[in-house]
Amino acid sequence: MASTLMNLYRDKRNGKLGGVCAGIARRAGVEPWLVRVLAVTGLVFASFLTFVLYIAAWLLLEDRPEQPEPESDHVKTTGWQSGLSPQEALEKLEGKLKRLNGRVAEMEQLMTSREFRLRRAFNELREDK
Repeated sequence: MASTLMNLYRDKRNGKLGGVCAGIARRAGVEPWLVRVLAVTGLVFASFLTFVLYIAAWLLLEDRPEQPEPESDHVKTTGWQSGLSPQEALEKLEGKLKRLNGRVAEMEQLMTSREFRLRRAFNELREDK
């Protein structure tokens, strides 16, 4: 119940021990190793409290529901985490860049066209009323 309210789940697929740190990292949008370093630091300086909180999160948080991962444009997600070789990741990024350059060229062509200037002039006339 608490998991669904906060959209926080244990991520066993990417987790090392119970998936708590991986789930927190997923929710916060950071790398799991960073949360693990913070957890170990917490164990060193406040061991009892950190240990109790980790066990409580392990028991209270539900497992992350299985759902297809949306394709992300983040380099790390499409690169080493997806199992692509560096050459394949570079080719994939180059393809995305070419598509984006094509879209920018289309927008430039529209913005510099006579039709765009005419539409903008009509819109300005409409706003003046």
